[in-house]
Amino acid sequence: MSDEMLENLAARAGIATSWRDQTGADRRVSADSLRAILAALGLPAGRDDELRDSLRLLDADTARARFVAVRVNQPIDLAFSGRLPNGIEATLEDGTQCRIRPIEGAAGRLTLPGFATPGYHSLHLRGGDCVVAVAPERCVTFADLNDGAPGWGLAAQVYSLRSAHDCGVGDFGGVAALGSSAARLGADFLAISPVHALFGSTPDHYSPYSPSTRLFFNPLAADPALVFPEDFVRRAVAAADLGERIETLSGAPLIDWPAAHAAKHALFRALFDLLPQAEQYGDFKRFRDDASDLLKDFALFETLHGAHCADPARWDWRHWPKSLRRPGAAARKFAGAHAAELEFQIFLQWLVERSYGAAQRACRDAGMRAGLIADLAIGIDPAGAHAWARPDEVLQGLSIGAPPDYYSAEGQNWGLTGFSPRGLAAKSFSPFIDTLRANLRHSGGLRIDHVMGLSRLWLIPEGAGALDGAYVTYPAETLFRLTALESWRHRALIIGEDLGTLPMDFADALAAQGIAGMRVLRFERDAQGFRSPWGWSPQAAAMTSTHDMISTAGWWKGADLELETDRQQAEDIRAWDRGLLWAAFQQAGVASGERPAPADAAPVVDAALDFIARSPCAMKLVALEDAIASDVQPNVPGTTVEKPNWRHRFATPASALLDDSATRARLGRLGPPRQA
Repeated sequence: MSDEMLENLAARAGIATSWRDQTGADRRVSADSLRAILAALGLPAGRDDELRDSLRLLDADTARARFVAVRVNQPIDLAFSGRLPNGIEATLEDGTQCRIRPIEGAAGRLTLPGFATPGYHSLHLRGGDCVVAVAPERCVTFADLNDGAPGWGLAAQVYSLRSAHDCGVGDFGGVAALGSSAARLGADFLAISPVHALFGSTPDHYSPYSPSTRLFFNPLAADPALVFPEDFVRRAVAAADLGERIETLSGAPLIDWPAAHAAKHALFRALFDLLPQAEQYGDFKRFRDDASDLLKDFALFETLHGAHCADPARWDWRHWPKSLRRPGAAARKFAGAHAAELEFQIFLQWLVERSYGAAQRACRDAGMRAGLIADLAIGIDPAGAHAWARPDEVLQGLSIGAPPDYYSAEGQNWGLTGFSPRGLAAKSFSPFIDTLRANLRHSGGLRIDHVMGLSRLWLIPEGAGALDGAYVTYPAETLFRLTALESWRHRALIIGEDLGTLPMDFADALAAQGIAGMRVLRFERDAQGFRSPWGWSPQAAAMTSTHDMISTAGWWKGADLELETDRQQAEDIRAWDRGLLWAAFQQAGVASGERPAPADAAPVVDAALDFIARSPCAMKLVALEDAIASDVQPNVPGTTVEKPNWRHRFATPASALLDDSATRARLGRLGPPRQA
């Protein structure tokens, strides 16, 4: 086999054949890794004839492309064979038809003047229609929504919010209550943890960042009280004999996911049985009758998964009987025999959709400019619904991760898969568009986890270590343009999680796209100490902490140091860092006097909020844990059972979390309360 031909194919397919590690040393990607990644992209490279065939496949991809994304007024350049026509018929998204005269261009190319109006427009070409996605120059920003003025908001883990009769796991009822309270204090947005659908039959898989699909929602986030009258919900609770169990679970200090799941699903079953008696039944029937093929496939997957997952060897759909490994004839026959269960699964999506919408309305009605900001996970579980229903859209046999860095010498494998670049192009990018729309449907904004993934991902062959991965390039310009277009269509702001090792100037590129990066206080430091807030990017979101970090109070107290191997060394480093942070607070004019003792964290949290308030960032985003000076960390990366990750619950009901006078005074540092 020709190594040169292999590397040529890899380069054509967007695979980097070398990378630079954390020490600055250049490393080559092995031939075995290149072949595995190419195979996952649908480009076999085991033999010379396969290499040649795969190169021809890439040529064919370009020739048959029927989708292009451009900016407004940008000329449209297409591959074209034959004599250029005098004019091209076009249909705009709103149905308007027009004729476009080509511009003189290069041989073999068709160049057309750009469209002035954003949208999905169609060109009627001789070989078939071509969709032109015309994006605005950038995404909608918070400044656009707020007449150029800055604003602030909270970030909360949905499951952590406590409300009456929540069955032990937070839901949109808590979101609505917290959002309304925050809005009255002047908040303009509430960023929430991902509410993607997980695995309904296996509640012990509860990480919000390991979804089964990002197109649908986790029913546990539904609050029936946001959808049905209170007396109807009480009837369902009584019918399922859940009163005492709900009270016990709702009062628990930590989430017991299996128990909460069992109780909440018993309530959902009772509601479903009573549904024909409810005024909302007509709305559900319309939702059911209008269900998309995607929703029907998801309901079918959930039903199939429930029938197989009791056997651990069949938990993954790739170990099901071969005839059921895709939504074909055998799966449809199964669906016909389990029609009632499929309808129940569609009911769950209706219930959580309506709950989500009600929470967003509560935030907006209370005065928020944006309301909820959803969170889009970087990938999906390869054993989940999306990979089962649409295997040609995702990377089979590859995991998303990260190369080695100073925090992880062996790199990271996140056990997730994502979209295939070729799969996206083959479907005119509809999988990406559908994902954006699903997550913007009931929100005023979207945080994109690991936004670098729109440009490149570190992909690891199945069974290999993270060191055996490689960077794979994605069609960044197309994905960013589609993000801007959907942002414009939904009038929604976009935040990109841009932490960690990034290419030079990536932050500036994000800002030019209208995507707000993240500036986290404890990460904004250099060799001299913590950077002044006045130098932070105005386009970014200033933050005190994230869900993967110990809260400010917990950091000051050293609550995160218990797992350190050399505890004394870690304590000494933390003591030094406390001095640096307090000095930065003093220099910024948000603190004075002696540095507080480690146990005295409240003044530090106050100063932290004052610090980010002094930044020019258009958005100030405060973790709820920092708003109330809690020392909790929602998730400790690299741990599983060592820490109660994704299980923390606030002791105070969501409706009263911000009532404490110290909390109100602390948030007042970000801006005044909203006038009634």
